[in-house]
Amino acid sequence: MIQNEIDKFRKKFFDELIAEEEKKERERLLAQQNCFHNYQVVGFVNDRGYQLRTCSKCDHSDIKHYRVWEGTKGCIIS
Repeated sequence: MIQNEIDKFRKKFFDELIAEEEKKERERLLAQQNCFHNYQVVGFVNDRGYQLRTCSKCDHSDIKHYRVWEGTKGCIIS
């Protein structure tokens, strides 16, 4: 009998833990969807010129070429 009670407790505990983690993940994704990203945290730059930048508000990360991040500053309009 004691084994069955332990299994019930273990199942209940892990079900609550999983539900809590799923709730946190949903909240994080919702915050990232509603955020006006401010990519100030600069990560690595690889040899092809791609950078990883992270939003300072919601920790959303994105990888783009450094020219895309900085824009085309040398653009000439004729």
